[in-house]
Amino acid sequence: MLKLVLWDYTGESSSWCEQFLRPNVAKIVRTLKPDDPDQAEVIMRGDWDYVLIFADDDTQKVFDEILSTLRAMNVATDNIIMVSTLIHWTRNPDAAQILLNPATKPAELILRRVNLDTHKQWHSFAACEADGLNYVATSVDKTVLANMYMTGKTYAADDMQVFHALTKKFYGTNDSDGYFLDLGANIGTTGIYFLTKLAPNLKLFAVEPDAENFKLLRVNLIMNELENRTTLVNCGLGEDFDTLTMYRDLKNPGGNSVFRLREEFPAETIQIAPLDYLLAESSIAPEEVKYIWIDTEGFEPQVLLGAKNLLAKSFAPVFMECNLLAWQKSGSLDRMIDLLAAVGYRHFIWVYEYLQSCAENIYPLDALNDFVKDAPPPLGRIGDIFLIKHLEAI
Repeated sequence: MLKLVLWDYTGESSSWCEQFLRPNVAKIVRTLKPDDPDQAEVIMRGDWDYVLIFADDDTQKVFDEILSTLRAMNVATDNIIMVSTLIHWTRNPDAAQILLNPATKPAELILRRVNLDTHKQWHSFAACEADGLNYVATSVDKTVLANMYMTGKTYAADDMQVFHALTKKFYGTNDSDGYFLDLGANIGTTGIYFLTKLAPNLKLFAVEPDAENFKLLRVNLIMNELENRTTLVNCGLGEDFDTLTMYRDLKNPGGNSVFRLREEFPAETIQIAPLDYLLAESSIAPEEVKYIWIDTEGFEPQVLLGAKNLLAKSFAPVFMECNLLAWQKSGSLDRMIDLLAAVGYRHFIWVYEYLQSCAENIYPLDALNDFVKDAPPPLGRIGDIFLIKHLEAI
């Protein structure tokens, strides 16, 4: 049986052990309190297997300094764990597996993270299940993969549910046939979730410029038995045919962008084509498009400017990431507003506000110019917006 020392500065060690410690794996040999005179002696003696530290925000800084001092004295601290600090558990995965009871939710989440971090050390790719769907991603993905691995939920599922619900309300869309456009598809989580959970009779048209993401997109569609209902295009979208440099965020492949947000991001050359051209090449008529989802990391206006025919002839809702500073800096914000207004998209709902308060505030499209003032750098992300076409006619 393992020997545990509890270094308790919060008074919570006893209840924590009852809740989260695996039964019958360890014996508590000492509980150190703040006024115990022999704290240092007990730790230095080392006749224990693990020390679990219970600290609040104030004392955690003190313990960080203590651990730094011990390391400077060449005293091993690997088995000294701050129980409330996730990184301490991930640095000692054996302790997490041995000590934590996976039947409790907090311990289960810690173990999920520990398993993922351990997997990253040995494998280039990782798999996870979310909402009963199966996905593969690069193991270093700290955003989409990590979120799904930890929560068991598909990334941005809440946004997709809002998209579907608002579309039913403002467009009355019939999901019996037609296409869901996933523009900036990454590894396919959006299209896969939408077609399996929300609109199972639709087909998918997905565009992704990054070569590695595109491979994973195809794999994920096959794993979820959707390959026969999809049209995939490996290129970028824009107003005209072009060649651009895209910068790859290796820790968040869904964040690849034509804007270089960090110097260390490697560059990749991608081909650009207008969406109208790609749809025509795939024999998809504008009237067949039921949903338009755009997440292109600041390049959203250029995508729309290359889809004038689609926007004019279809009655499809647009749900897109809002990167206001990027749009303004590129000079495309006003051009996009003019285009959208000309074809009938004159209002929007700010999805972040809707999710936070269920407030269905409807803004005129040119209010985006006011939103710019409070948009955080570097891209000015304020979440997503849902565009409404011909509101006055509904």
